[in-house]
Amino acid sequence: MAINLKNRPKKEKKAAPKQGHKIVWFTLIVILIPFLIIGYVILTSLGGQNEPVVGNRFDSKDLNPAITNDQISQVQTAIASIGGVENVEVNLKSATLRISIDVSDDANADTCNAVAQEAYNQVNGILPVDTYFTNTEEAKMYDLEIDAYNFLLDDTHTEGQVDIKVYKSGAGQVVTQNMTEAKDPELAGQLVR
Repeated sequence: MAINLKNRPKKEKKAAPKQGHKIVWFTLIVILIPFLIIGYVILTSLGGQNEPVVGNRFDSKDLNPAITNDQISQVQTAIASIGGVENVEVNLKSATLRISIDVSDDANADTCNAVAQEAYNQVNGILPVDTYFTNTEEAKMYDLEIDAYNFLLDDTHTEGQVDIKVYKSGAGQVVTQNMTEAKDPELAGQLVR
């Protein structure tokens, strides 16, 4: 008699535990995490897109004593009375007192420098530099910027402009600079070529 191999009862194989689905889920989570982080960053940045960034770089101790509108008017009046001054603009923005002085068109560098120094002295008389324009250990104070110029370049004035700037930051010393002359003429000559 022949052995029938086809009808022979098959041994049941022990199935190995399937772990494939755990690996798939783990891989999906690992891949999904960076996408979630990037999506969160994009959504939060788009959320505040139409709103300005607001803040204050000064503490309650800073800018004390404050410069008042009355003091600004006094500064403008005092500087306007300096000889040779045609127009004065004084404004206080971002803790910087900016003074623009239009001196007569025929003024030279020495005249503009003298006007700028006199304006600095006038400001120091009304708003003492040590009090208003010098930082302390506890507080930040104002900056001072004075520009004295004879004219602005245009079709009628093409050469001879003089612009003297006196600058005093709260953390630094007074600096006077002629903005129309190069600090290093040799280097400026090389750049112009």
